[in-house]
Amino acid sequence: MKVIVNAEKLKRIVLHIDKVCGTVEPINRLVGVSYDNGNLVFYGGDGCFSVKAEVSEMNPTSLRFSTSLDILKYFISELKGNVLIYSDGNFVTFKVKEENLKIRVGKFRFEKFEDRFDVISKISNTFFIKDLDFVSSHLEEGSMVDLFFGNKTKMAAESRDIICYVSRDAIENNSSIFWSIPYYSSRHIVKSLKDDSVRELLVGKGLNYLIFKGEFLYNLCGEEIKENKLIFIEEEIKNGKIIAKIGASHFKHYLRRSMILGRNSQVKISGSRNGIFFYTFSRGMEYKGVLETKIESPFTTIVNAYFFRSALNRIGGENLQIFLGKSHLIISTVQKRRFILLPLVQ
Repeated sequence: MKVIVNAEKLKRIVLHIDKVCGTVEPINRLVGVSYDNGNLVFYGGDGCFSVKAEVSEMNPTSLRFSTSLDILKYFISELKGNVLIYSDGNFVTFKVKEENLKIRVGKFRFEKFEDRFDVISKISNTFFIKDLDFVSSHLEEGSMVDLFFGNKTKMAAESRDIICYVSRDAIENNSSIFWSIPYYSSRHIVKSLKDDSVRELLVGKGLNYLIFKGEFLYNLCGEEIKENKLIFIEEEIKNGKIIAKIGASHFKHYLRRSMILGRNSQVKISGSRNGIFFYTFSRGMEYKGVLETKIESPFTTIVNAYFFRSALNRIGGENLQIFLGKSHLIISTVQKRRFILLPLVQ
């Protein structure tokens, strides 16, 4: 294997792979190197979400291997001009002017990456990033995000009794699919697709993976969901009655003040004719705040202030609308595309 690559393009791809891999599992911080259809191709992934990027044209070779992402990222950070890449199958060398880096290579780990897929829908990359950022904002390790692609793009995730839900029209659609993905990959998707230059994203289904096609090609593991798990959420939102309109900045102010006990602060939020009351307490401490506003119907909910505020920070828009459902308090904006559902208590 021997090929010359522009240093700026090499940086661009390696830094993009860095965003896909994340830092949760150091064992996944590898760059896969392979020949494919006339091109040198780099791969990277977090164990579930992976990317394939064409680096440069090159002559055919049977060599395929993986090498350290962190070492390569450090070496190329200050490079300019052209980089000569060559390998004998045991080591790979990156050479530019008076510098060179030689790294022992390991087994290629991206044999299962899928290139072929049936297109499901076309969506806005910008809205998809913002919606996924919102719906996963309150999650922790071990949580899952449910995705639906069809005539609408829908997302939902629940953690600590807080449900975040999104529904938005697709640009085009051919079929539909429900897919459930791990939280950690959702955060890597947000970071990497922000770095992808396309405005519209193709969503497709391969044999075993959900596939995104933008500037680069992405595979996403997960579980296909056969039944519609969103019916309950959608019925709750549909039947909700509006009871208040509030400025987001005022609401977030009292949530921030309610976090007096830190990340694990539980806040009791009650609505009455006199306004919305925020109440946090522990042994030897009690906090109360009152947001004066008009409330049509009383309610009470108890939630984690830190994670609720994380979701509210990403809901978008200053003008909040509050709805009362059968079993949840529902918070949205005038656009009614993003929703936060909080459990009602007696």
